[in-house]
Amino acid sequence: MNFIMQQLINQKINSISKEEFLQLAEKQGYPLTSQQADSVLRILRQQTINVGNKKQVEAIINQLTNETDSYVSTTVSQLFQKYSHML
Repeated sequence: MNFIMQQLINQKINSISKEEFLQLAEKQGYPLTSQQADSVLRILRQQTINVGNKKQVEAIINQLTNETDSYVSTTVSQLFQKYSHML
């Protein structure tokens, strides 16, 4: 696992703005509404995210599944997966 890359990704996830999140999702081919982004960011900001902690990531995806719709949870899960190879 690349510690420096993991720290950069953690820092970005923990500080991402709504606009940046919407742009990233769109750039990766997952358009989200402003409301969906608000829901995701509300959940992400409940704790400090460590993408190297698979249990935490799974818990976040489960929380997204329970508190948002399946499209949102699948989108966030796929975004995590796209960057997992960098860790």
